[in-house]
Amino acid sequence: MGTVVPGCMARFSCGASNNSPVWSVFDFLRWKIVPDRLGGGRTFIRRFKDGWVKHNRVLIVHYARSNKIPAELLAGTAWIEVGGDPTFVDRMAYEVRSLDWSGPKWVDDRLTLTREPSFTSFGAVSMQLRAAARTMRIDLRTLSAADLRSLARCLERDVFNLDIVARHLRDLTALDFPGSDARNLNPDQIKIVGARYNRGTSLSLDAIKNNMSYGEFIVKMWPHLTGLLNEQ
Repeated sequence: MGTVVPGCMARFSCGASNNSPVWSVFDFLRWKIVPDRLGGGRTFIRRFKDGWVKHNRVLIVHYARSNKIPAELLAGTAWIEVGGDPTFVDRMAYEVRSLDWSGPKWVDDRLTLTREPSFTSFGAVSMQLRAAARTMRIDLRTLSAADLRSLARCLERDVFNLDIVARHLRDLTALDFPGSDARNLNPDQIKIVGARYNRGTSLSLDAIKNNMSYGEFIVKMWPHLTGLLNEQ
């Protein structure tokens, strides 16, 4: 369901635009400044999130089935992540980190003030560059700064973004539940996979269980997510 986008590396199939709702600076300000009673605030961002999931429901179901995970797990991850900071914030963070990590290696190892650029997240469904590369089975060490910028542009394409996020959720499921049928995860397993998406792969399972609020929210939202995916 994707085509190569000019500017992206040939190894990436970034996908054409599917005209998803775009969270703008004005949306951010309306969320943060305008009260609910005047059409802003929490009500506004929830409506945006619902609309984004409904707009992309065909893609969400497609990539969930392709990766044998519940569609609601992918939809819930998307629902949580879309909105928030406008896209330019991620781009600015990446450029600041790239400048800070511009070498030489001795300086990068000892004198940098920011996190390494590959920790920057991109896409409507926010995902770190390093996690995307790992999901695509690409050695991060082989990617130049230009390559990472190309990958970032791809993650900003919702078709590509949802594909990689679904594959990442599949990998996270296999990490804690190897050999299980990811299509039929129980609520406790969903909580762990969701928490992994939010907190990363470096933590032990016991550490993940100490804070599963991200996954617990997905489980709580499950009936609502099912409705969004089935709404015509």
